[in-house]
Amino acid sequence: MFDGLISGNLARAICESVDVERLTELRLRSGACAVALTSSLDRRVTLKLGGKPYIVCKEDIDGIVARATNLSPYSVSDEIKRGYIPYGGMRIGVGGEGVSEGGRLLSVKNLSYLVIRVPHQIKSAADCILPKVERAGEVRSALIISPPGGGKTTVLRELARILSARHSVVLIDERYELAAVVNGVAALDVGEAEVISGVPKTVAYENCVRAMDPEVMITDEVFRPAEIEAIRDIVRCGVKVIASVHANGVEALKSDPVYAPLLAAFELAAVFRPVGELAETVEL
Repeated sequence: MFDGLISGNLARAICESVDVERLTELRLRSGACAVALTSSLDRRVTLKLGGKPYIVCKEDIDGIVARATNLSPYSVSDEIKRGYIPYGGMRIGVGGEGVSEGGRLLSVKNLSYLVIRVPHQIKSAADCILPKVERAGEVRSALIISPPGGGKTTVLRELARILSARHSVVLIDERYELAAVVNGVAALDVGEAEVISGVPKTVAYENCVRAMDPEVMITDEVFRPAEIEAIRDIVRCGVKVIASVHANGVEALKSDPVYAPLLAAFELAAVFRPVGELAETVEL
């Protein structure tokens, strides 16, 4: 299961409790019940083994981390400090004890919490908004909005796949979720898009505009004020941007002093609800 990442009793509990093909996320906390999220109507499921809730043990956590890092957590220490481990096309969110000095995070030890996100490719996911994103051969800057679990990443991936057949597209995949790059090769179909993985967005934005001359730049989960300012700069350069943000809707962003300036960079907003349902599109 998961290309050898999960085995033993935990793997059996997953198979006993959910349809593996619908599994989207696995949440594991040492000493607590294992929880799966799926694309089914009964979205949140407590895993059971032999009819009893499966309690995650330290060996489960340690084994997954060891396999995900090929027995060398140090080799991905930079990613762990940013909260995740990339593995075989998946992103594993990690939690533990931080070691800091002078306000700077040096390392994370005693990992005790994992969130394994399982990417799914749905090649119709962007059909509902594609005609508004691309009009008469021209791409419009679009902001994809939803709470967690709204399918933002799936939609962005599909827009990259489709638009890259007709435009120069650069995909900024900081946390290895959009293209799921493994050894430099995208594990998911992103068409002809050029992919930059594992690079902080603000660094990738500037470098790509200068060196790759994109018509369209696609990125996920805009979060920091510096990322918002960078996107506004990119749009001023004439590059179209398609990005996502966690929010309940356009009005929520307008009322937030941090995110309100972000809306000015886009021509269109698309609001999604779990799981992947388009709620509305708004001209900006």
